[in-house]
Amino acid sequence: MSRDGIWLTDPATGSPTYYDYAELDPDVLPQLWKPVGGFCYPASSFLRLPLPEVPFYLRGWLPKQGKAMLYGQAKAGKSFLSIQLAQRISCGDDFLTIPTEKASVLYLQFELGEGVLQARMKSTGQNYDNVYVGTTFSMKLDKSAGQEQLLNAVSAINPNVVILDPFYKLISGDENESHDVLTILNFLDDVIALYNCSIFIIHHAGKDLERGGRGSSVLEGWVDACLEMKRTSKKGEPLRCEIVPKVLRHAGLPPEATAIELNSQFEFELQAKEKKLTVYDKVLQRLNKDGSVTAGELIRAGNTGKRKAIYEALSRLVEDGMAEKSGITYYRKGEEKAVKESIGCASGEEGA
Repeated sequence: MSRDGIWLTDPATGSPTYYDYAELDPDVLPQLWKPVGGFCYPASSFLRLPLPEVPFYLRGWLPKQGKAMLYGQAKAGKSFLSIQLAQRISCGDDFLTIPTEKASVLYLQFELGEGVLQARMKSTGQNYDNVYVGTTFSMKLDKSAGQEQLLNAVSAINPNVVILDPFYKLISGDENESHDVLTILNFLDDVIALYNCSIFIIHHAGKDLERGGRGSSVLEGWVDACLEMKRTSKKGEPLRCEIVPKVLRHAGLPPEATAIELNSQFEFELQAKEKKLTVYDKVLQRLNKDGSVTAGELIRAGNTGKRKAIYEALSRLVEDGMAEKSGITYYRKGEEKAVKESIGCASGEEGA
């Protein structure tokens, strides 16, 4: 076998014929190379295998046969977000503008009872036809009984994505001990390999959110994507959070956090970004409020902009038909006429 082609026997002539790899059907190539030792290939052969690009159930965050983790503070809305994630993947809709691929989802909840979970799902008004849910408080994945419990569920449902919420409820050992955590992670690797599924773990943060999820750091090293969920709203305010990807093995880290807020249907949506007002916007706001203004007044206020920018904004407002100029004063469109008419009426009343 050469680097660029291969000798094959022509079935018509029985003679050896040299074929360039580019001339062959890509589906044929894997049949030409037998793995060495059961699963290894020479690098030159491996690079020619027609492998697909990394496929995702959740673009950049959750690859197929992959694993992801989201951690955050208590009461940050992680379970609300988990339910929403399950629903969006189940129907192939975007999740907070991130594309998904439609897939079946098994959502397992280990803190909420059936009644609470049902109420939360009903409150969203969404369709969950492709989602399976389960609640249990006794599944410990570092114990054989708990492992068998999960395997029974996965084998019966055969989901594409399994969401486990939260992680600390799955361990009977010490979550700070890497050995205890690795017992669970090694088991989940077997689940991924056996059932060709992906795992999404919901986890609690430690006392210091900046130091990542609670317990051993081996969990963060295991996942393809590690996401931080940080509450930004104060007590008594509507729930607002930021999601900050800390690790994305198959995508670049975004330049800024994703700001989200919980709506009345108990689903998160992107926060509306406040528009940064230009000098033009500020001058127009002042003009609409007061009816008239001078450049000097705006300059002395000190919160509008620089002198040149203020004059340019006033000129543009006149050009755009939003303002009229009389002497040094700029009036809201139609305001000067109204003022003059008002003055005229007042003078007529005095004369009468």
